[in-house]
Amino acid sequence: MTKRILVITQYFYPENFRINDLVLELKNRGHEITVLTGLPNYPKGEYFEGYSVEKNCDEIWNDIHVYRCKLRPRKTGSLNLVRNYFSFVKAANKKLKELEDKKFDLIYVFEVSPITVALPAIKFKKKKHIPIIINIQDLWPENIIAVAGITNSIIIGLINIMVNYIYKHCDIILTASPSFVAKIQERVEDKDKVKYWPQYSTVAKTNEEVDIYDKDYFNIVFTGNIGEAQGIDLAIEAARELKEEKICWHFVGDGRNRAKLENLVREYGLENTVKFYGFHPENEIPKYLKDADAALLILKPNPVFEMTIPAKLQTYLACGVPILGCVSGEGKRVIEESGAGIVGDEISVKGLVSVCKEFLEFDLSKLEVYRNKAYRYGNENFNKNRLIKILEDIMKRI
Repeated sequence: MTKRILVITQYFYPENFRINDLVLELKNRGHEITVLTGLPNYPKGEYFEGYSVEKNCDEIWNDIHVYRCKLRPRKTGSLNLVRNYFSFVKAANKKLKELEDKKFDLIYVFEVSPITVALPAIKFKKKKHIPIIINIQDLWPENIIAVAGITNSIIIGLINIMVNYIYKHCDIILTASPSFVAKIQERVEDKDKVKYWPQYSTVAKTNEEVDIYDKDYFNIVFTGNIGEAQGIDLAIEAARELKEEKICWHFVGDGRNRAKLENLVREYGLENTVKFYGFHPENEIPKYLKDADAALLILKPNPVFEMTIPAKLQTYLACGVPILGCVSGEGKRVIEESGAGIVGDEISVKGLVSVCKEFLEFDLSKLEVYRNKAYRYGNENFNKNRLIKILEDIMKRI
C-alpha cells in the first residue's frame, strides 16, 4: 500500500546521514516522499556551498521534494549548538505552513540528536491529525548530558519534561538499540508502541580497493566521525606505545577532534604509521575496508554509549572485516555474539594495546574466519530488505 510520507529530519543530503538512503528506498518501493529539513551545515558548522539564508533553497533531489528551513549553522561551542537546535524548531514550524494543503498519511521523524526535531512534527500532527513514527538514534536526555556535560538539575528536569511530551505524542517509537527499549518504556503508558528497529548498513562488500595499505604492516582502519566520544586519542596513544610494531592506523572521516589529533600525531612523530584521509561518502567506505586487516570500533566509557549500537558497526559487518573492539555494552555484545573479532577487557590505552598484540599473533586463516562470521551475522541481523519490509508493515498498521 502506497503511503504519502512526510519525513522531518534536521539533517539530510548533502549531509551524510542514513536517512538519505531510507528515503530513497521508500521512494523506490512506490511511496510518495516529502522531506522537511534544514540548510546543510554538518559537521563543520558552516553552510555548504550553494546554500544560504538569503535564498530559497528548496529543491528536487532524486524526484523527491525537499523543503529546507533557514536554521542557524552549528558553528562551534555549546551556545551555538543550542541556537542551532531551536532555530530548526522555529523555522520548521514556519515552513510547515507551506505544506498544510498537502495530504500525508504519516510523519516519519528521524532523530539523531537533537530530539527537538520532533516538536514541529507534533504541532503539525495536532493540526492535520497525522500519526507520527519517530526513529530514535540518540537517547535523550542521557545523550545530551553525556556529550555536553550538563549537571544543572533544573535544565535536566526541563529536558525530561520535553522528552516525555515528545514520546507521549508519537504513535510509534523505533529505537536503534535493544537497550533503549526499556528506558523509553519507562516514560510512556503504551509500552507496545516502543519497538527495536536497528539501523541497516547502506553499503556492501566491494571489489574496489584503495592503494594505501602496506602489506608488510597490520593495517587497522577506523571510519566515521572523529569526535570526543569516539576516543581516537586512545588509539593515538596506543599507536605511540606500539610504534616498534608493524602496525599502521588509518582514519577515514572528519570531525571536531581531527585537527587536535593530527597535531598529536606530529608531536609523537607517528606520521608514517598514523594516517588521516578526511571525509569520504558512505558509498566509498567499503573500498577502504576491503583490504584492511581489522576495523577499529571504539567509544569512550559512558552509560549512554554502552546502550548504543554504533552505526559503523553495521558497516564493518556488512563488509566482512574483522573487528578490533575497544567498547563496552551493546557494541561489545554484538562483536562477541557474532564472533567477528575481539574486544578488549577495558576501554583504555592498555586494553587497546593488548587487543592489538593479540591480533598480531593471528595468521590469515584466523582473520578469514572473523571475516566470514562478521558478514554472516550482519546479513542475518541487519539485512536491509528485511528491515525495510518490517518498517513498511508498521506503516501499514499505523
